[in-house]
Amino acid sequence: GVARREIILEPLVIHEVRDRRKDIVFLIDGSTELGTSNFLRIREFILKIINKFVIGPDAVQVAVVQYSNVASTEFYLNTHSTKPNLQANVKALRSKKGPALNTGAALNYVYKNHFTRSAGSRKEDGVPQFVVLVSGGPSTDSIRLPAFQLKQAAIMTFGIGVGGTNQGEMMEIAFAPMLVYNMTDFQDLINKHKAVQTALLKLGPPTVITESPTIIEVVTEVVTRRDIVFLIDGSVNVGNAYFPALRDFIVRIIEDLGIGVDRIQVALVQYSEDARAEFYLNSYSRKDELLSHVNRLRLKGGRSIKTGAALDYVLRNMFVKSTGSGIDDGVPQILVVVTAGRSQDDVRASAEALARAHIITIAIGINEAEATELQRISFGENLAYRVGDFNGLENIREPVTLSAKSLVFGGIIETHAARKRDIVFLIDGSPGMGRSFPQVREFLLKVIQELDIGPDKDQIAVVQYSHDPKTEFELNTYTSKDEVLAATTQLRRKTGRVLNTGAALNYVTKNVFITSAGSRRDTGATQILVLITAGKSRDDVGQAAFAVKRAGIVPIAIGAKSADTSELLQIVYESNFIFKLRDFRELPSIQKELISKVKTVFIVEEITAVNTEVLPEVSKRDI
Repeated sequence: GVARREIILEPLVIHEVRDRRKDIVFLIDGSTELGTSNFLRIREFILKIINKFVIGPDAVQVAVVQYSNVASTEFYLNTHSTKPNLQANVKALRSKKGPALNTGAALNYVYKNHFTRSAGSRKEDGVPQFVVLVSGGPSTDSIRLPAFQLKQAAIMTFGIGVGGTNQGEMMEIAFAPMLVYNMTDFQDLINKHKAVQTALLKLGPPTVITESPTIIEVVTEVVTRRDIVFLIDGSVNVGNAYFPALRDFIVRIIEDLGIGVDRIQVALVQYSEDARAEFYLNSYSRKDELLSHVNRLRLKGGRSIKTGAALDYVLRNMFVKSTGSGIDDGVPQILVVVTAGRSQDDVRASAEALARAHIITIAIGINEAEATELQRISFGENLAYRVGDFNGLENIREPVTLSAKSLVFGGIIETHAARKRDIVFLIDGSPGMGRSFPQVREFLLKVIQELDIGPDKDQIAVVQYSHDPKTEFELNTYTSKDEVLAATTQLRRKTGRVLNTGAALNYVTKNVFITSAGSRRDTGATQILVLITAGKSRDDVGQAAFAVKRAGIVPIAIGAKSADTSELLQIVYESNFIFKLRDFRELPSIQKELISKVKTVFIVEEITAVNTEVLPEVSKRDI
């Protein structure tokens, strides 16, 4: 079998040390949209940070990388060995400008080009390694794998978002929730520089804790094998003028793959109004033959695209044994969709069918492709990429190739009606709920009415919270629907001073989703948490939300009134598990969708990057 190690990023053991040595790489937004005045404020922020440090080969070393659609090094860690030199070069920084903000590609660039001995990194000598990311907007590419790589390497990334950044994205980038900073504007960034400076001064090399190995009952070749299908837009959206650029993008990806019958197999389909297979997974076993065919490809043609039908086509015709797929043998199945326009049909049903078939879909959009459509197609939002034109494909090639080569499933399980579920409703009972509590109670009654309650079916628990949580009834308190409905009818608002959602999440994980309180997690019951909140938490939810997910609980969040969307994003797996309402009078509008989610939720057991090289001994801590 193959021993795989999973990285547990919380709880982290982050040490505070007196060692004055630090290697700090500033990764800064240099996009056109940021503007010159804001870039100058970032420059001032860096100057204020480094002002407190002793600079030199035996003290603090600093590098700066600027990025927009591409990343470029301003100077390396070992370029400037004196403070005056360093300050002069920071003052000389000018915005390079660029049309997009490919944060994922920039993180990957920093990881590969700056944390090496030749670039001045002293990681091998035990010196703490930092990335300080300063961004003024959401990333236009996927950040998941590059962020994961940095964490694996015990490089501590600060996620500093200013203005219109994506809070959930910064949480994923940062090494730990405590290293996420949200600034209202760039003046605020300068004003709050001391918080970042203090953290950089105190933090030492972290210990990244690993779990014991899990033995997977597969042979090594199954992990190293994978099937990759390219589904590409062959319509006028691409046209003869730009088809060569798309073809070259695919060629560059294939050149980086280990092609062979017992290694990686590739198939390609073009589509417009209909789909056409150019070659199948079992058509070629040699890279030179495969590349020769790709280089001979010509545009299929067509005036519009039906992406939904094309996704259905590849599922029925490409990911099957007869055309070479190893899907029945557990071989990872990857679909790379490249589209340059809006689909004329619905993509949702086909995309969900691919997910149920354990196929990981990466979606790439160019020009007129819609971001929301790409997110529906992709397995997860972080596997959706969008570029402004065909020249931008090269900027995302590395992360796309890395995803295609290294993502595997532990498995997706669709929960059918017969599957048992443990459902805990965690309800805001604070003053912020106000007179809306009866509306929430009525909503609960209607949802519960649609569930199949019983000891071997669905079980329900209800917890209210404000400054502290209170269990109304546990999962095993009632065994019939009538009893649960009667108890729910008797609910009254708890009241309380403030709203501590983090503490409440911790409480349900430790006290409600446990065997003694009726949880059947150990016997395979799906664990679902439905949070209903009217306000922003007074305490931090990041660590508690991580613990919820780590316990195998699927969180769904319903927020109204003053609920904070960025906070809800931290709590759930993906943004489609959030229902954001103006007020609780809108609850009936989401009733059907919530019940559907509860009944058919997919449990993503694992989607992770694997390393096919020999893994180190368990006792070692080289991550």
